[in-house]
Amino acid sequence: MTTGPTDRAGLWRRALLSILMVVAVLLAVLRPLDDISEGYLDSAFRQALTSFAIARGLNGVISVAQGTEIAVQPAGVGIVLSPGEILDPINDLVERFSWVMLMSSSALGAQKVLASVSAWGGIAWLFVGTAAVYLLSLWQPQSSWGAQRRFVTKLLVVLLLLRFAVPVIAILNQWTYQAFLHEQHTTSAAELEQVREDIGELNQGAAPTTTTDGDGVIEKSKQLYASAMAQLDFEKRLDRYQAAAEQVSENTIQLIVVYVLQTVVFPLLFLWGFIRLVRWMVAG
Repeated sequence: MTTGPTDRAGLWRRALLSILMVVAVLLAVLRPLDDISEGYLDSAFRQALTSFAIARGLNGVISVAQGTEIAVQPAGVGIVLSPGEILDPINDLVERFSWVMLMSSSALGAQKVLASVSAWGGIAWLFVGTAAVYLLSLWQPQSSWGAQRRFVTKLLVVLLLLRFAVPVIAILNQWTYQAFLHEQHTTSAAELEQVREDIGELNQGAAPTTTTDGDGVIEKSKQLYASAMAQLDFEKRLDRYQAAAEQVSENTIQLIVVYVLQTVVFPLLFLWGFIRLVRWMVAG
């Protein structure tokens, strides 16, 4: 009796599924994926908390700058200048950045909890037992199992997702981050931290200045000179505030993009792909 192409294709498919199930059982018991993904999630969670701290620090120094005023008297005319006005347009952006970082930190924290749940021994051994029953049904006539095989298949899909979805997504996310996002994240975070320090230094040097009335030509000349120097110094500070505002805008947007991709877009794409892969593996 000869074997047709359809029978050979079915035989090869069952053999491939059997190999994949054996590999999945070994991964579930030996837990190599869990160790790798745990290290990634810990690292990503710490990075998110650091970026959240940078965001709150930026918000603090910008708030201080917005409340700072400098009084100068060029040619005896009193002028009050506020460096914080330059930073007003980016204040809302920094607030939204803080919110994104809080959500990203929460999402990564939730992934850490889900990773612990997926690594629980009860799920692993339930998966091993279900995989064994599935392999047994795979190599026996389908008519002898009927509805039981459909139930076992659905249970196997659920257990595969519970056991492997989080670590697989975490590992794929890490590879994607290292390949496409790491350099942008590192550069933007470092520049934002430097800008925060720069704005803090500018705030310390922007204390309000006052002038005292004095008699005599020499005293008034000294006051006029000091006022002119203060104005020139403040103009330089305004330029530095402007440059800081531009850096904050650029790097904040870049970090928002990084964390939206890292904690929302890529995980959802990988989850969708993993679900499709699992359904293809055990379908039919």
